[in-house]
Amino acid sequence: MNRQISFSQYRAIDLSILSVVLAVCQFLTQMAVSFWFPEQLYVVSPVAGMTALVMMRWSGWAAIPAGLGGALFVWLSGGNLQQMLIYVLGNLASLLALFLFKLFGKEKIRKDGFLAVVFAIAVQLLMQLGRAAMALVLGHSAEACIGFITTDILSMLFTVFIIWTARRIEGLFEDQKNYLLRIQREQQVERGEQF
Repeated sequence: MNRQISFSQYRAIDLSILSVVLAVCQFLTQMAVSFWFPEQLYVVSPVAGMTALVMMRWSGWAAIPAGLGGALFVWLSGGNLQQMLIYVLGNLASLLALFLFKLFGKEKIRKDGFLAVVFAIAVQLLMQLGRAAMALVLGHSAEACIGFITTDILSMLFTVFIIWTARRIEGLFEDQKNYLLRIQREQQVERGEQF
């Protein structure tokens, strides 16, 4: 029986899988840092990388890994409600990187290595600035707000690595509607050649 799923079902499955991957990666990263470098002030997180990946695949649906990743980070770190607000709401500032799609187009960012790196850095920086802004709104000192940027600087490299790697895997760092249509066209051409 050849049962096809709808586009919205495909998106739900894809977002669920990527959310599980994010949760596992965040957990492993948090445990590794806590175990090997417990005294370090710096953190490394896959959240911005996964958010950038989902943004390319599903645009605004990237709010899911941004918010989920912030919540997981705070929960695994034993943070409080105020930290939860800072990370969850602050991470949503990364969605401003959607404007780069308007400026350059998804396809150009996907195909151009330099623009892909700029996109990855923009997602990470916007996330960090969003957290700093939320901390400021919640009454933290300017020094503490800057700490939300400086302690997460290593994540920038991690985000760039994730996007650079994802670009090399067919269909991974690509708008999924375009990807599915491209695959469908390729299959039609193959079927046409067989007859």
